[in-house]
Amino acid sequence: MKKTILKSFFLVCILTIAIAGPYFSYINKKPYSSLDKIFLEKGFSNLQSIKTIQDELSYLDNIFLKIFLKLNKNPYQSGEYNIYNKSLVDIHNIFINGDIVTYELKIIPGMNIYDINSLIDKTSLINDCIDLRCINNSFNFKEGTIFPDTYFYKKGMMASDLLKPVSNDLEEFILEIFQKKPSNNPINNIEQALILASIIEKEAGTENEKDLIASVFLKRLAIGMKLQADPTIIYGLLPNFNGDIKKSDIRDTNNKFNTYVINGLPPTPISIVNKKSIKAAIMNVPGEYLYFVANNNGDHYFSKTYNEHLEAVKLYQLK
Repeated sequence: MKKTILKSFFLVCILTIAIAGPYFSYINKKPYSSLDKIFLEKGFSNLQSIKTIQDELSYLDNIFLKIFLKLNKNPYQSGEYNIYNKSLVDIHNIFINGDIVTYELKIIPGMNIYDINSLIDKTSLINDCIDLRCINNSFNFKEGTIFPDTYFYKKGMMASDLLKPVSNDLEEFILEIFQKKPSNNPINNIEQALILASIIEKEAGTENEKDLIASVFLKRLAIGMKLQADPTIIYGLLPNFNGDIKKSDIRDTNNKFNTYVINGLPPTPISIVNKKSIKAAIMNVPGEYLYFVANNNGDHYFSKTYNEHLEAVKLYQLK
């Protein structure tokens, strides 16, 4: 009897050792899936989740998998995961810990609603904020009312969850700066300040010249001169602008953003702006210059008179 028990014991030990090696190798070392990423649906059991990514398993591997899941019952979290070349243990742990893949959405100064729509459409975000319509603030427009920044998201998130909070940040910032506005700055309210800031954003070649460009537009506003800013014409032609401003575009009275024909500022901002542009629009005053032209060095040459401006145009633009 004792010999039989002893034989059985040794047999169990041998079988255990024989199985344990392959089992631990299977769960710890063998790459479980050749897939790059996987999205776990909400409500899936651990077995359902694993079955969605398993390759063809041998009979023994199937047994090992069932043993593993019996011994490890912590629930998996839904979401998208990077599982390429990972072992079953690694995959199991990232599913439990919720190490979900995170993406970046980079909104840069100068972008407009059309750019942002296109950018979001190329992501895995759900775009419930087309034309920034999800934004709630005190402005009479949506364009230009969020800060440029890098936003982090996970697959299946709503775009509004990213964009709504930052609109409040922009409004708070511009209200704070507006309290410090010089008395001889002709901007009347924060809406006008944001509109002018967007024109500065699109016109400036460098951050350093934004104050000077602001002073030019502020002087034009102060003396009742039309702003004559090409980026405003372009914005009014979007989303169908072909890259070329024609003489007919400059004379177009139907383009409500055409600052060659309208008086003062256009009805809305024409782009996303950074803090420097907002400060430039609010904290500057009308300056000594009335004109500027790109000088082929990444910024602009500024002129006080129209004749001086014409000479600069000949020098820098008509070569």
